[in-house]
Amino acid sequence: MSLETIHIILNVIMIFAAMYLICIGAFTYGMALYKRYPGTHGNSSPKDVSLLIAARNEGKNIEKLLQSLYNQTFSKEKFEVIIIDDHSNDETFEVAEDFRVLHPEMNLKVLKATGSGKKQAISQALHTAENDIVLVTDADCELPPRWIEVMVDYFTKHDLKMLLGPVLLSPANTLFEKLQVLEHLSLIASTAGSAAIGMPVMCNGANMMYDRQAALDVEKYRTDMKIASGDDMFLMEQFIKHYGSKSVRFLLDNEAIVRTATMPNLKAFFRQRRRWASKTKAYTNWKIIATALIVLLFNLSIVFFFVAGFFMRVFWIFFVLYIILKTLIDFPILRKITHFMKQHRLLRWMFPLEFIYPFYVVFTAFSGLFVRVKWK
Repeated sequence: MSLETIHIILNVIMIFAAMYLICIGAFTYGMALYKRYPGTHGNSSPKDVSLLIAARNEGKNIEKLLQSLYNQTFSKEKFEVIIIDDHSNDETFEVAEDFRVLHPEMNLKVLKATGSGKKQAISQALHTAENDIVLVTDADCELPPRWIEVMVDYFTKHDLKMLLGPVLLSPANTLFEKLQVLEHLSLIASTAGSAAIGMPVMCNGANMMYDRQAALDVEKYRTDMKIASGDDMFLMEQFIKHYGSKSVRFLLDNEAIVRTATMPNLKAFFRQRRRWASKTKAYTNWKIIATALIVLLFNLSIVFFFVAGFFMRVFWIFFVLYIILKTLIDFPILRKITHFMKQHRLLRWMFPLEFIYPFYVVFTAFSGLFVRVKWK
């Protein structure tokens, strides 16, 4: 490889690095804009709420979710829970039905899915819901007692179509779990930061609230129903398209943190991440596409340096230098989100993660685009 070629490659990669710096820098600025939301105490909202949960083979987890819903401070008279069992082959339906019978004071509906897949299940629940405001979470989540209360309060006090909330993976005992939690926190930070500057580019279906009628109105424009993943992202795209990016906001509040489990092994982890990556090719919002492309190109550049180092050792020097550069860019936003989530001890694992992350991103991105995936 000639010196001229190396010079061209380095200039191109420097452009990718600059774009990454601008992107993450903007999200970091967005995180800095957040101030503690004072919230409310008591059920001050005039609105009732419908909680929609699609469940498939969650017999071991769904009772924990239902118990955390039962323990909500929000009045049980003001919310309904709709569980759509998506053709489970375990005891998911029976566990949820037993909970309904044992807790008649809770407005709980347990239904069998008429379609197939999470999107169809959520759509069925959406059409079944009776209230104007919809809350969505996953069947394997655990919710803080004031979750409904703080989400509804913020949503009703701001003219929103969609409200996003924080999600924390747990536990973080083993090294594998710690790296999962830290990597996921970077996604939550980017979700919060991007929403704060008026260009939401990510969301998480484990914690989101939206206007039911608006969701029904934009449903007819959705062309993603056959894609295995993205029940959250594609809906957000439609809200942005029809109501503007300011109609979507993020609530950074400790009492709104939803917890969900880390993946038990590498196979399950990569299956989940490939599913997330598979939806990227169907995005239509240019800001979402640009963000994903910038992150991919910068990480691909780092992988290139590592591979090229086997042919010219000088590239390994650039590999290390760019890992350090990426660490410096990522540190401020990761520091903010880990402190907010009370996970600041995980920062000690940031530098090791930076060496792994580029290879993981490139692998999941390309395998998600070309390997057929499905929801569970």
